[in-house]
Amino acid sequence: MSSSFYHTELSRALSEQAFGLSRFDVYGGSSPHEATASVTLLEGRTIRITLTARGYQVRMLDGDQIFESIEGLLQAVSAAYEGKRREALFSRLRSLS
Repeated sequence: MSSSFYHTELSRALSEQAFGLSRFDVYGGSSPHEATASVTLLEGRTIRITLTARGYQVRMLDGDQIFESIEGLLQAVSAAYEGKRREALFSRLRSLS
């Protein structure tokens, strides 16, 4: 059975951001129109991210929030991710000079 677009896209997006995560596991949603992942942040907290046609969704204390990008979502929920992202960017820029 082939993976849905959402499963493939969520796997790809999280793989690209793996430098700023402790771990992640992507599993199919309840329909072919969504995929969900369990993501352990660098701080040790585990969150659930769901990708649908509306975007990347995470449950927050004040309700569900939807983000257009996985980067935006991770920046909103993890200060440690933002630090690692900045380090990775500076490292790439140094390698260009």
